[in-house]
Amino acid sequence: MKIDVRVTGKTKLLGLIGNPVEHSISPQLHNSLSSLLGHDLVYVPLKVEKQNIGAVVNALKRLEFVGFNVTVPYKREIMKYIDENTKEAILMGAVNTVKNIDGRLFGYNTDAEGFARSFKEESGVGFAGKKVVIIGAGGVARSIAVKLAKKGVEKISLVNRTPLKAVELADVVNENIREVVQVYNFNDKTFMMAFEESDIIINTTSVGMFPDVNNTPVKVKNRFHKNQIVYDVIYNPVKTKFLKDAEKAGAKVINGLGMLFYQGISAYEIWTGVKFSEEDLSKIFASFKKILKM
Repeated sequence: MKIDVRVTGKTKLLGLIGNPVEHSISPQLHNSLSSLLGHDLVYVPLKVEKQNIGAVVNALKRLEFVGFNVTVPYKREIMKYIDENTKEAILMGAVNTVKNIDGRLFGYNTDAEGFARSFKEESGVGFAGKKVVIIGAGGVARSIAVKLAKKGVEKISLVNRTPLKAVELADVVNENIREVVQVYNFNDKTFMMAFEESDIIINTTSVGMFPDVNNTPVKVKNRFHKNQIVYDVIYNPVKTKFLKDAEKAGAKVINGLGMLFYQGISAYEIWTGVKFSEEDLSKIFASFKKILKM
């Protein structure tokens, strides 16, 4: 029998809290990074019910976790349990990365940077002067909207099932960065016009994620066209129905794997202080993409 020596009494812990977490491939990414760098760290996913968030966060602090990620639906809720959130995280209204520093928890948002880097590298296109549709108004939508406003987009057309949340998000961006966000209703004819005129369409909701693979956040498959870039933050399945509909119309489609990868890289750098070279990142990402093809 071969003795497994990967985990010892000196091993430090990283984690992921959310619900669900069964689909996540963050453990494969972070544990691979630790193995590559020779760090004695283990990353574990933790499914957490809403009523237990406070107790779980306190436990992670007491157990001296080096840090942890936060995924849906707790990226905003988690902020009240963090000792200090960065100014950017506060503006974005969401925390997805937490670091334990001497018993105090610090909250960061690496989603927006992960999205921006992924989009640019996979599409070869920047954001300046572009018309963008964002579907959803949750934590990811807000972080992306803030980033896009800073990157110089011409317009953000925002649509969400709950109009009030969309209006709140629009106010944050329009009042703190610049007036660039306009809110629409799914059933508005003007939204259909904005959808067709957009250069970039981004789904930030969990609609269409495994196992709900036959669903789509917006029933406009005949409104896509070949000049659009359509991005879905979901990466499981590799191509959601939303992306398949867009691809059939000739649009360029990108899933959320790159966003997950680059936000994860940023999180790992925050936790450990390491900096990856572009060459290393290219090799790691190439290996990481194979996970979904296994």
